[in-house]
Amino acid sequence: MARNQFGGTAADVAEDINGSRVPGAMGTVWDGPGDTANQLTDLTDMNAAAMGQLVADDQGMIPPFMGPEGAELLWVDFGGGRVAITPVDVGSRLKSHVDNLAPDPHGDRAYAEQTFVKLADASWLVTPNGKATGKGVQVPRQWGEFWRPKRDAARAGTGTATIAVIGGSTGVGFYASQLVSKSWPGVLASQLQAVNGDGGSGYVSALFSASGIAGNDSAAINQWTASGGLVAQTGTWSIGGYALGPGWGYLYTSTTGSSMTWTVRGTSVTIYTLGADGNRSPWSYSIDGGADVPVTDSATTGLTVLKTTVTGLPGGTHTVRVKHTGTAGAYLSICGVSAETNSGVVVNNLSKKNGTSAQYVPTGRVEWNGGAAYPADLLIYAVSPQDVIDGVAVDSWASQVRQHLTSVRDGGSSVGATDIVFVLPHIGQADAQGYRHQDFADRTYALANTFEAAVVDFWNLGRNSWNFFNSLGYWGNPSAPGTAGTDAFLLSDAGHSYVAGVLTSLLNS
Repeated sequence: MARNQFGGTAADVAEDINGSRVPGAMGTVWDGPGDTANQLTDLTDMNAAAMGQLVADDQGMIPPFMGPEGAELLWVDFGGGRVAITPVDVGSRLKSHVDNLAPDPHGDRAYAEQTFVKLADASWLVTPNGKATGKGVQVPRQWGEFWRPKRDAARAGTGTATIAVIGGSTGVGFYASQLVSKSWPGVLASQLQAVNGDGGSGYVSALFSASGIAGNDSAAINQWTASGGLVAQTGTWSIGGYALGPGWGYLYTSTTGSSMTWTVRGTSVTIYTLGADGNRSPWSYSIDGGADVPVTDSATTGLTVLKTTVTGLPGGTHTVRVKHTGTAGAYLSICGVSAETNSGVVVNNLSKKNGTSAQYVPTGRVEWNGGAAYPADLLIYAVSPQDVIDGVAVDSWASQVRQHLTSVRDGGSSVGATDIVFVLPHIGQADAQGYRHQDFADRTYALANTFEAAVVDFWNLGRNSWNFFNSLGYWGNPSAPGTAGTDAFLLSDAGHSYVAGVLTSLLNS
């Protein structure tokens, strides 16, 4: 413990029994006023030289000295009886403690940082009910009890922290310049991994491809293909009609030699395919242009999600090619590919173009998207504007979301150890016909209370104004993805970056 400073002030006087100053007087120091008190000799001057006892100066004043380690109250005696003397450095020690220049002996600061949101960083307030709130943000007091320990282990290099993202077209990355790296889930992954360790590229759905996206987005598909944001494909592929597994669904081909190629990052790779329903093709995979490794899926009756895992890869980026090697007419169905490392943060983007809440709840899907078959420490449920656009009844929507989250918390052997963040999108102009988004917002906050989930409301953060986001260049451009445009609700690179930045502030808190 440190020594404290005593003496040296106008009040510190050596006095005799008559109350007169005694220049040059010899004084003793004690740890108490009573008969059982102990004399203290472990004293030093201001140059750390041992003193043993006090000597008044030529004016009868007690010079500054340092008391024994840890002493907060001393008693001095110059012949007139013992008089209490207190430290003169209390103010500077208090300032040092407040400024965090001193250690945290009681663990108060460490406890606060582990338990509560860093309000100064996020500019949030704490309400009397214990919620950290700010414009567009609501965080229950105990939120993060599962995510934060996993994140801290990832940061220390001793574990993996896994995030599952559920969303619609914005979650996929419309209209960022590159679906993997510039979508808000991709930017979020990069920002979290920069601080907490790189857990790998995570899951990338086969639907993140030209055939999986399809529709009226030819300019965007060309841009995403050129930028490496899509899964590359050869041959003929179609979206499966019995959508199962992670990321909502799969692509299939019956053409010999058709292939799909992923660019991933990690030391292990898992390929998700569908097992036999009577006419499944053998297939092969190759890593980084190496030899094809043949695979014959199980003859399990019915459509079953199967995993083929390759371990022991060197760290860094790899190409994974999956190819149909059977006879024409036999089907190869691929859900997607994931890649991970042994520690760090991994973000599995399970979003779907034009995704809706109802599409995630059938058996065969719900357990894979953050559920027991593909669990996460943190689920980010981004409310899809498609539900609003399609005129889904808000009661039906809330029931479907609750069913999904119940599977996450209580499906299979799950015991509720998953934190949840609801992301309410800026609805922009997508709701200009029915004006119903506020009903979905209300039910989102109700669901958040039920599941003790955090809410980040970008409609509120965006001042409920399409024009405001437009002034910031946040709306997307279908003709030139990444640049600012005038889309009704889909985002530009700047918009995706903004969404990711707000979420990163919460998840790193």
